[in-house]
Amino acid sequence: MKLRQSLILIAILFLSTAQISAQGRKSQWELFGGAAFPLSPQEFKDWYKVGGSIHGQYVAFPSPTVGITFGMAVEGFAVDEDAFLDDFGITSSDASIDAELSITELGIGIRPYLTSAEASSQIFLFGMGTYNVLNAKATVKDVFSGYSSTSEAEEKAWGLAAGAGMEIPAGDRFNIILQGLVRFIFTEEENTNFVGVTAGLAF
Repeated sequence: MKLRQSLILIAILFLSTAQISAQGRKSQWELFGGAAFPLSPQEFKDWYKVGGSIHGQYVAFPSPTVGITFGMAVEGFAVDEDAFLDDFGITSSDASIDAELSITELGIGIRPYLTSAEASSQIFLFGMGTYNVLNAKATVKDVFSGYSSTSEAEEKAWGLAAGAGMEIPAGDRFNIILQGLVRFIFTEEENTNFVGVTAGLAF
């Protein structure tokens, strides 16, 4: 299915769930961030540091215990220069590398709650289908000659995310949201996977 058709379907679902939620549990916006821990492929796990993660999403409720989520996220990972150079038997006195990987995600998912809508603290599970854009950039420099070379690459891939979380009251208008998830991105050579741990506000 082409991306354009997918976006149209997402927009239709967004509008229909928003209308339904007006009749039941109130919809909510969520903003949260945290850390992302590389899992695979091995080069991703070995060469990149723990990344940062920022999320924003809208949740509509077709029923009091089921949410439909529409979200966007950005993760950024910086290279572990020492680990990268060590793998190739190069010392930092010979060369330096500055590299980063960013992942932008659009997602739609389902969130079943394990607790009732009336409970003060709520626990939920979730699953999400995602469309991801991965951008990698690296600059390698020869320390002695000063020569440098920069390369960039982009890949677009579908993916899945799954996890669990908790909402805790933080006043009349806000809830604190805590969440852990595993992301699977179906990149060409080998899947790109990482674990995210985030916290933020629902309002």
